[in-house]
Amino acid sequence: MIKCFTVIKVNIGKMDQVIRELKKIDRIEQIYTLSGIYDLMIELKINNIEELDDILVNKIDQIEGIINTNTFIVLKEYK
Repeated sequence: MIKCFTVIKVNIGKMDQVIRELKKIDRIEQIYTLSGIYDLMIELKINNIEELDDILVNKIDQIEGIINTNTFIVLKEYK
């Protein structure tokens, strides 16, 4: 399994709608609200990079209200 974190910028007034749609995506383990320049962070567990590409391009990027995303792939986990 590959662990990834994606931060998401959301249009004002669309947060609840975006969270509802993200909850429908199987590979999302957790959804977090954030302070700062991004509004949400999701934790994904995927099998391979192709699956990540599919989820990002065909599911997450298609959700109305998402302005942009930035994804980080975990290379090594400590503790």
